[in-house]
Amino acid sequence: MDRGPDPDANRKPPDPTADSAPAPAIAPESAEEREPSNDAWIETARCTSCNECIQINSKMFGYDANKQASIVNPDAGTYRQLVEAAESCQVSIIHPGKPRNPTEPGLDELKARAELYL
Repeated sequence: MDRGPDPDANRKPPDPTADSAPAPAIAPESAEEREPSNDAWIETARCTSCNECIQINSKMFGYDANKQASIVNPDAGTYRQLVEAAESCQVSIIHPGKPRNPTEPGLDELKARAELYL
């Protein structure tokens, strides 16, 4: 029995990319790689109020109204104290930046230790 022409004979195969979502845009490499800040800073919103930094230097570090730490006076202590605070911070939110005093003893060692937190 003849069924006539095949209706699928002239149909094009589906385009495999037609139904897929567009590829996500890739951010330029320079946007993803930020230079470390020269200034010390704390991700204050993530602070757990553990007191580690305050115990190291209560003049350099302080709490805001929400009892979250910030650097209130970077000149009130040493780069060593900034690095030690970064190392002791339970949530790794202290970023010591670059040394402010180029004559502070032991800077090579301290800068190497600080690399993890910049």
